[in-house]
Amino acid sequence: MLFQRINRTNPEKIFVVAYNSYSTASLSNGQAVVWDYATDADGVSVTRPSARATSAGLAGAGIVAETIASGDYGLVQVFGYHSAVRVRQDTSSAAANVAAGRPLTMNAAGSVFCLEPANTASTVIITYPVAIALAAQASWTTKAIACFLKFM
Repeated sequence: MLFQRINRTNPEKIFVVAYNSYSTASLSNGQAVVWDYATDADGVSVTRPSARATSAGLAGAGIVAETIASGDYGLVQVFGYHSAVRVRQDTSSAAANVAAGRPLTMNAAGSVFCLEPANTASTVIITYPVAIALAAQASWTTKAIACFLKFM
């Protein structure tokens, strides 16, 4: 783990070093990733998120903090302020828009490197928030917004 040096002007951040086992492409800053429990299962590999019904969002590893080429190592942020997290609303309806202060979790469908708002009224699958939105996002298309991460 890498801990950002404490100072008064920058918020604290914690990073882990992870291996990009997603063979199709590089990972980019702001993308949400999960621990690769399907192919590598080594505790260091991350990949594209799977459907929330598969892992209940608990496999969330963090947010990519720098471009990580396929088959290479890089930093994944697990705690603290991140200014450009990829986020989208939970469904194509405006009823599930992201608002500042809304808890976020790994996306429901999988196959997208983003976070979505947690449905706090759900009785089917228990999900655990991994971030808090610090801005609004009312689009089904992913957009980069500021968030406070708490993957740990």
